Parts: sequence; structure tokens; C-alpha cells
Amino acid sequence: MIDFFAPAVPAENVLSDRFRVHSVSGDAMEPTLRGNRDYALIAPIHAYQGEGIYLIENGVGGDLYRVTDVLTGLCVSKDNPLYSHKIVIDRDRFNEEVLGIVVADIKPRDERFLREAF
Repeated sequence: MIDFFAPAVPAENVLSDRFRVHSVSGDAMEPTLRGNRDYALIAPIHAYQGEGIYLIENGVGGDLYRVTDVLTGLCVSKDNPLYSHKIVIDRDRFNEEVLGIVVADIKPRDERFLREAF
């Protein structure tokens, strides 16, 4: 939830070593996040923190999923309508598999500088 009366977040908080940058791969979260173009700033967590986009263990690392609260548990889905499969899992299973929550989207405007960074 956005608090319009809260003070701006200092840039030092974004550069904190508490966050990790996760590159978005594939098209499953489009149009929200573009695969092989966008990045997500992830806060590592170990339990459900409310509705949002989460990094969840998928057997070969982690993948991004939208998570919403439903009566029978947590609905885990992708944003791209081509991947309309939704599953409902209980909070205990979710808490075992969650790696982090997306706190910011990083959408590059000029990728030349990112390519030349290393």
C-alpha cells in the first residue's frame, strides 16, 4: 500500500545490502515485467507478507509469481494471460518455498550502459 504522506525513501535504503537484484527471464510476468529486459529488487523473506509479487523456489532457483490471498490459502499465478494456470497453496507450503518479495521494478531505459558495466 502506498502512503502518499510518508517521506521519500532515501536512496541509501535502495542501495542496501539487504536487497538483491533478480533478472526477469521469460515472458510469464509480462506485461508487468519484461523477460530478459527488466529486473526486480528483492527483499529476502521467509513468510507471506501480503499480496504482491514473490520470488518462489521452483526446483532450479527461483521464479516470480503474483500471490493473492484467497479463502482456502494463497493463489499463485503469472501475469501473462498465456499462463492462466493458477494454483492455491496453503501458507505453510508457501512459507517453505518463498525466497523473497519484489519491492521495486527496475526497467532499464538505455541498456548500453548496463552492457558496458563489466
